Amino acid sequence: MLSGGGNSLWSLGGQTLNELIGHATASYPNEACGILLADPQNPKHILEIYPTKNVTTENPRNRYVVDPLEFLDADRQAEEQGLEICGFYHSHPNYPPTPSEYDRKLAQEGYLYLILSIRDGAFDQARAWMYRPEEKHFEEVGLEPSSSVSGPEA
Repeated sequence: MLSGGGNSLWSLGGQTLNELIGHATASYPNEACGILLADPQNPKHILEIYPTKNVTTENPRNRYVVDPLEFLDADRQAEEQGLEICGFYHSHPNYPPTPSEYDRKLAQEGYLYLILSIRDGAFDQARAWMYRPEEKHFEEVGLEPSSSVSGPEA
């Protein structure tokens, strides 16, 4: 189930959602993480994901760190495909898809943060958030599935 609120609406393709869920459930009971890619002409429509390793040195069941080398590779590949990094995703094993204090400390303005709740190894729900640094909190944004193709080659 996708959910959301707020005054901003984001979308992602059904296949992209399936890939997200697959990565998050395969990583359970640890947090999965990765990068969201979009067309610069339609930056609120997630076209692809770039799954990354969780390289946290803390507990991977409730912390994540995107591998910096994979981040650089994702950025290079996105540029080659005419895409850009629009956000990040991670999972919350056996926890709601709401940002934690740890998430808030790592957040950067201008990126979407998609959190998937994985309960006992199965997908529960996903929610999307934007960080608002002036208020030092996340604002939930709408997220809907889309079957349309709107990438650079479309």
